[in-house]
Amino acid sequence: MTMKLGALTAVTLGLAVAVCGSAAAQADQSESSDKSATYCRIRVHGGILAKYESLGTDRGRLGCPLGIEQRAHGGGRMQQFDGGSIYWSQETGAHVVAGRILDVWQGNEGEAGCIGYPVDEESDAPAHGGRQQHFQHGVIWYLSDGSYSAVC
Repeated sequence: MTMKLGALTAVTLGLAVAVCGSAAAQADQSESSDKSATYCRIRVHGGILAKYESLGTDRGRLGCPLGIEQRAHGGGRMQQFDGGSIYWSQETGAHVVAGRILDVWQGNEGEAGCIGYPVDEESDAPAHGGRQQHFQHGVIWYLSDGSYSAVC
């Protein structure tokens, strides 16, 4: 599954992300009492905001938010950005999932699947010749030859 991000509305895990200004967006925004800030006219909250700020906000590699923060499986939260998504859970904190690893992860049911939430950021995988990211119950490798491996 390849997802092209860049529109004001995106689809992930079968759920439509609300566009800023809709009644659903306003209702969801008012539920959060955490620290929040607005970037590119869209609110970012709590742990997702802290991670987003650490990466340079809309001037960093993630760019602008594409929609408001959404509920994720098991009580977590997620928000999509031009350059990837930030997933947060009480147990794991906030981590970015992006690119081909995001595609593979979502194709395996994302945080609701056997691999769970991300527990670190994508990094080099010298032993596998590509990139890797660790999750609660496994790892995804994206290899330099374009293949991937997901292990739960």
